[in-house]
Amino acid sequence: MGKAGKTGKKKQEKGWLDGAFGNLLFLAIAGGIGYCRYHGIQVPILDNLILKLKGSAGVGGGYVDEAAKSFSDAKAGKSIAVTDLLTQLNRYCGRRGACTEEYWEALPDVASALKMGPGTWDRKPLKKAQASEIDELLVKLAKRPEATSLTTWKALRSMSKEVFDVAPKSMKQSLACRLELESATPPTKSAAPEKVEVEEIVVDDLS
Repeated sequence: MGKAGKTGKKKQEKGWLDGAFGNLLFLAIAGGIGYCRYHGIQVPILDNLILKLKGSAGVGGGYVDEAAKSFSDAKAGKSIAVTDLLTQLNRYCGRRGACTEEYWEALPDVASALKMGPGTWDRKPLKKAQASEIDELLVKLAKRPEATSLTTWKALRSMSKEVFDVAPKSMKQSLACRLELESATPPTKSAAPEKVEVEEIVVDDLS
């Protein structure tokens, strides 16, 4: 009798996350993370935790903080390095190149800061993986509607040149961003196709 009573109490003391509700909550969280990952949206708590773990393992420590710091430096007129550009693009644009409005507006400042950054005295070549990632992101930015602004386009072209200068020799001629941003003027927004009027032909009733 005593054992049965204890067992019943244990069953009643099960947490609210047990059963179907707990499964639904888990699926909702997993679905939200998957959506953010697919659309290149940052997941604040999770991403910060992952970056801290990477930092403790000696891989990319302080990634998010460094992105915010270098972005603030760029807006304040201070110089930044090409590696700073990579952290910023990942933080503020994501893998689809959908930058925040603030980042698009500050893009000319970022380009100027990059141009002032370590070049003549401490320009270290990028690793192939880094150069490839920046190259891919710049191409995506160049294809966005926001890039049709002449000021933004010039900033992106300036960035592509800085990337070219520090890219490994084996990659210089294959950088897609240089080809994408080759023109000095941005692409024009495609105009709506003209409507073609079809003349109505009236056929007489021959019956």
